[in-house]
Amino acid sequence: MRILLVAVNAKYSHTNLAVRYLRNELRAAGFDAEIGEYTINQQPREILADIVARAPDKLFFSCYLWNIRMIRQVGADFRLLFPDTPIVLGGPEVSFDPQTQLTAMPWADAVICGEGEPLVARVAGEKRPRGIYRGTGFADLDALPFPYTDLAALQNRVLYYESSRGCPFGCSYCLSSADRTPRFRSLELVYRDLQRFLDAKVMQVKFVDRTFNLDARRALAIWRYLAEHDNGVTSFQMELGGDLTTGEQLAFLQAVRPGLFQFEIGVQSTCEQALQKICRATDLVKLRENVAAVKAAGNIHQHLDLIAGLPLETFQRFGQSYDEVFSMRPQQLQLGFLKLLRGSSLYEKRTEYGIIHSAEPPYEVLCTPQLSFPELARLKTVEEMTETYYNSGRFSHALDYLLEYSVSPFWTLLALGEGMPARAVGKYEYYERLLDFAVRQGCDREIMGWLMKYDLCLHERPRRLPKGCPMGEPSRPAQYGLPPAAHVETFPFDVTCPSRPSIRTVLVFDYAKRDLFGRAAVKKLE
Repeated sequence: MRILLVAVNAKYSHTNLAVRYLRNELRAAGFDAEIGEYTINQQPREILADIVARAPDKLFFSCYLWNIRMIRQVGADFRLLFPDTPIVLGGPEVSFDPQTQLTAMPWADAVICGEGEPLVARVAGEKRPRGIYRGTGFADLDALPFPYTDLAALQNRVLYYESSRGCPFGCSYCLSSADRTPRFRSLELVYRDLQRFLDAKVMQVKFVDRTFNLDARRALAIWRYLAEHDNGVTSFQMELGGDLTTGEQLAFLQAVRPGLFQFEIGVQSTCEQALQKICRATDLVKLRENVAAVKAAGNIHQHLDLIAGLPLETFQRFGQSYDEVFSMRPQQLQLGFLKLLRGSSLYEKRTEYGIIHSAEPPYEVLCTPQLSFPELARLKTVEEMTETYYNSGRFSHALDYLLEYSVSPFWTLLALGEGMPARAVGKYEYYERLLDFAVRQGCDREIMGWLMKYDLCLHERPRRLPKGCPMGEPSRPAQYGLPPAAHVETFPFDVTCPSRPSIRTVLVFDYAKRDLFGRAAVKKLE
């Protein structure tokens, strides 16, 4: 009997951890199980054709927020072709209201709710699984084998790994609040697993632990192991409680290889009333101190998250949250929008709080009593400008100069975005529109032009310059004893210094050497 476990990922670079655990469980029970891994960017007919070519005797779909639309179409079409093949659903998108899901997707035979490892072999063993299957306990994390059997084929992919499950915190917007019992895989097994990633020199491993530093000693032990066995290539990403990091951890992290770790920190809001309403206890003062300490070391990417649409937070108050998080200057500021997830306590209280959300995935908030739909649309503009001008890192010096003439990054980026045309904007046009906007705010056109040129040169050898970027003096590498491939630019002031002293500055850009943020190595020649 051939069982196919179908994963539909958001991107090709992603991998699905759940189906790998389930495959291992099925194989251990004697089943012929394999994985079909696809992306939401493929055509449904293409996915269906591959599934049909694999000729499964039973079909299992891994259902998530981002792929359920695709699965609905592919699953329904597969059923028309193969009316007798059992189809089983699992994953968070179907686990919390399984009967409703089965009614909405009559082509499916069964739903596995919750952790699938203890149940999947029993379900697969039934001739025609029917109805809802619920586990009575949790999977033993120490009993789970290493999920990846194909590391050599996944060199340029993001690999997901969990050293723990469950979260003791009750953040009402999060599905993890439904599982508040933390369970940990033993450190000996974690070290063994991580060594397999290191030996294979994979690109990136992302821990899916809900709060990696929940246990301070354990987190430090794993960080120490990874630093001591660093292969110079693999990076590890963790989601942290920003206010939980200890002084001992901060001291240790200062010395790790740049790029070894990347941290995601969910701030969500700085509005105390909103945080209380969503049951998220955060020491914002401690969080700010910890973020600043990590940033000062300069060796770890930090991504800070905000959620728009939380209860009690108005448009103006969200702008304050944005500015306060922006002032921490993380490498990435992720502006997300509240999603009402079935299974979360906030979903259950949505009517009480007056939250209206889309009925279609990803179930995003449409309005709240404090935040209208037009205001949310304006926040989408801020999100786009944040991605373009801040998170990209391609405008850092020019943006810093603009913000010298601003009292609020939020309102500045909103105004910049609302001046954009209602069409696609090209790469160089973004520079040109930034220049025109900055001059209207009081910036000097010439200074802004040179800073934009510097930003552009940090990321690429310019084939042409945006309008407003000065050509400057012709600089030949040979006159400085450099090879022809070197890129040399002359600036009328020191663009590398925040005070921008009026000193003629010649820079050579080495694109073969880049820093943690993708910027070329720069050397002053004079």
